[in-house]
Amino acid sequence: MREILTPPDAIFDPSTGAARVGSYRGELPRVDLTPLAPRGLDRLLRQKRWTYVAIASDELFIAVAVAHLGYVAMAAGVVLDKAGRRLLVDRSAFGPPFAARVGDVGGEGSVASAWLPRARVRLERPRGESAIALTAAFRGLDVRARLESRAAPPALSVIAPTPGGLLTTTEKRLLLGVEGEATVLGRRVSLDGALAGYDYTNGLLPRRTTWRWALALGRAQSGERVGLNLGEGFVGEAECALWVESELVPLVEGRLTFDAERPLDPWRVQTADGAVDLRFVPGAAHSHHMNLGVVSSEFMQPIGLYTGTIRLPDGRALELQDVLGVTEDQDITW
Repeated sequence: MREILTPPDAIFDPSTGAARVGSYRGELPRVDLTPLAPRGLDRLLRQKRWTYVAIASDELFIAVAVAHLGYVAMAAGVVLDKAGRRLLVDRSAFGPPFAARVGDVGGEGSVASAWLPRARVRLERPRGESAIALTAAFRGLDVRARLESRAAPPALSVIAPTPGGLLTTTEKRLLLGVEGEATVLGRRVSLDGALAGYDYTNGLLPRRTTWRWALALGRAQSGERVGLNLGEGFVGEAECALWVESELVPLVEGRLTFDAERPLDPWRVQTADGAVDLRFVPGAAHSHHMNLGVVSSEFMQPIGLYTGTIRLPDGRALELQDVLGVTEDQDITW
């Protein structure tokens, strides 16, 4: 099992210029990738950054995302009804790059915003504050919430090489507490007591990038708060982890198996060593299918329920039953 280290104070070693590659327990330092991409054109074409927030309550799974992809801005808002396993809201908006901002840190001091014709999003955690303030407005969805990190386990941060001598960074944090409310198709729903997580990614990515991803957020049958992040491909094992109450437990790389022709059929979500063995039953999917020649994307993100077993290194076994989350299959040329 890999070691999770104390985060460095900078992405690059100031004496050698080498990237401080590794998995870290805590928040990333400021992400400045200019040593690898000194020209503005390089960053315009290669640097991709996004913040994705998930909220899981007893009734709903809500996902809000802001992305700055160099030459295009994007925002998305999605809501799944847990009982009916159906999407209530599925909105995406695209625009020019100046219509979105994703800052250079993922935790304290972070900011992400989008101002698009059909999407207004702002996520902000000022310096000295422990909570992320989230406001989001899409057609049929309005969210106003605070995502509190004070009682949450630490973030998992990663600095990882990518093909072509490039570099990416990511910060994942799960089991944040939630206070606030959402208005979904005109109905107000309290989010107090829900669980939240975020994915901040900022990197210089290969022209073609692929990955599979799994996120689960809820409680085990025995009552523990549980958050799961698994990746297959791209960053791989470095970003795979389990959050259980106050613990952050490293995991080996994920293995996500599904029928590409029928992505709403059940998925198998495992780790390579079998410690995680889950069945994921999608209710619906948020997706993009685009081919503009120079830029193309096949993106599928089913949302649904996890059931199965997670074995911990100390021998404990956590049983999950109908825990909310997502899977994702991404193949993008940008």
